[in-house]
This record gives sequence, structure tokens and C-alpha cells, in this order.
Amino acid sequence: MEEILYDTNILIDLLKQNTENIKGYTTALNIVEYPKILKIKQLNIIYPTPRDYKTAITISKNLYKKGKPVPAIDIITAAIAINRKLTLLTKNIHFKYIKEVEEKLQLKLIKHSFSIKPS
Repeated sequence: MEEILYDTNILIDLLKQNTENIKGYTTALNIVEYPKILKIKQLNIIYPTPRDYKTAITISKNLYKKGKPVPAIDIITAAIAINRKLTLLTKNIHFKYIKEVEEKLQLKLIKHSFSIKPS
């Protein structure tokens, strides 16, 4: 079973649906963006490590070369997913650009609102 790293936009949707029984991961950066994420009790919080920042810098350089800048939080989130072999679930198109320069990113890009049944 694949392990999921939830992006902020997905977690906001889940909270709007009153879905708080979600298992998986998010980053401390996502919580800084939207502190209400802490209501989801079974969510594991990942704090970026020096390795994540190193990976993020490499991704950022490659995006810059392609002329596709992406916000730093998204790049670090992608680095966290890559380094831990997690599948990133998001609605954010920026991650598609990251996938273009970093094929190791396991990405599920959702194009619309969705519903997840609690496990």
C-alpha cells in the first residue's frame, strides 16, 4: 500500500468535509500554511531535514534552468516526498513542473474537489 504525503490544499478540502480520520503524512510547512491541519490527529508531521533542503536546492536549480520557478514550500514538500518515497497528493499544478525535472517524484495530481472515506 502506498503511503501518502498530503499537500495543504487536499487537507483543507478534507477538513471542509469534516474528515479528520486520515492516515498519512504532511509537512511542518503545510501546518505553518494552515494550522487547522492539526485537527487531523492521525496525520504524521514530517520536519524538513538538511537532506531535504539539499534535494530542494537541486530541484530549484533545475526548474530555474527550464524557466519554471515554483514557490519554495512546494519544492521542499516535493523533496520530502522524494526522499521518503511517499506519493504526494495535491491539486497544485506546480508539482507537475517539479515532476518534469525530478522523475523520482511520485505524484497524484487531483484536478477537482474529491471525497475520501475515513479508513
